[in-house]
Amino acid sequence: MFNKESLIQFMAGSGCYSFVQMVLLVVLGALLVDNEHYHQLLGLTIRDVGGGFIFTGIFYLFAALLGFATARTKNKCLLLAQLILLVFLLFFQTVMGGVALAASRAPMLTLSYEAQVICLTVGKYEALSDQDQQTCQYFFRSDEFAGAMLVWQSYYTKSAVGGDDTGSYRAMVLEFQRDNFCCGYGLPFHCIDNTSLFPSSRPDPVVPNWDNQRQACSNTAGMYLPTTECQVACSFALPSGTCGKNPATGVSRGCAVFVSKQLSTQVQVIAAIALALAVFPVRSACLCFKRRDQDVIPQIEFTSKVKIHAEM
Repeated sequence: MFNKESLIQFMAGSGCYSFVQMVLLVVLGALLVDNEHYHQLLGLTIRDVGGGFIFTGIFYLFAALLGFATARTKNKCLLLAQLILLVFLLFFQTVMGGVALAASRAPMLTLSYEAQVICLTVGKYEALSDQDQQTCQYFFRSDEFAGAMLVWQSYYTKSAVGGDDTGSYRAMVLEFQRDNFCCGYGLPFHCIDNTSLFPSSRPDPVVPNWDNQRQACSNTAGMYLPTTECQVACSFALPSGTCGKNPATGVSRGCAVFVSKQLSTQVQVIAAIALALAVFPVRSACLCFKRRDQDVIPQIEFTSKVKIHAEM
């Protein structure tokens, strides 16, 4: 494997893989840059990470060209240049992947998934102690929950307002509510005004009357603002379909936790793929330290003293 010919072939193969890596990183970066829901839930940092992946991917094209040139010319200067470039790309790719992975875990680190489900289910929330209910309310005021609110606002707007993608978005939202047995985003029949602005690390809100503060409630205690499908006052926060017209019961729950889990998992997968792709550049960088020629043990021939004396 480490003989001279194999290493030359490996450097050429390294160039091919660098090209493949470029394509994959550009695709992964485009997914993070293009999906506004990732930015709403996890912050604009995810968009910047996507741009970083694209930037890194483009530079892998230069690594590919250097790999082909090194294998062809066996030039030590080109080999050194490829080593430096690979180390830089490896570092940048690892940092970007780590940032995306850390950001995707933030919602579940703030409050566990199971606890979030409890906080968003009417009967389970009302059965909690005052201290645990305070924990839920603290979570509802967190930036992580605000991100889920922004995602749901986008879902609601795109499924309710006329447009080319209204039908597909509405079908997606209705199916999402049905599959997760939830309605709207927040804790049903427990609306509490939150006058805080949405975090600056997220895109701007998209629903009128919801852009000056995180949450505004109806004049009726515990009720949310009315919508086109839930007139006067609503037990659910921005519901889609007929679920908003039903009275809230003990098993009624909001969808924010399920939105957060779904999108966070998608970003985690993208980040994990980007980190896994960094394995091959590590191997390539290590092989750049291999000597150009094989080590050869010199052969030493010993002459028999007996033979020398005999000839004398």
